[in-house]
Amino acid sequence: MDWRNVDLEDGYERDQNILDAYSFDTLLLEVSCNIRDINTETVRAQFETSLKSKIDSAREVFENNFKNIVNQSLKERQL
Repeated sequence: MDWRNVDLEDGYERDQNILDAYSFDTLLLEVSCNIRDINTETVRAQFETSLKSKIDSAREVFENNFKNIVNQSLKERQL
């Protein structure tokens, strides 16, 4: 799938998440793999880093498809 040009008329592409899910399992795995000294500060830092990465990725997808989103919204409003 081309995340730089999502086809908003295609049901499959339209149903894809803009922001990926982030589970407790994922966070615990990241902590286990990435943090040598586990404590409240390092776990919080890992969470914030992962969250920022996901937000940055979602923003990039949004920006790359902004015109498509506006055009599809206008098209659907006219229906």
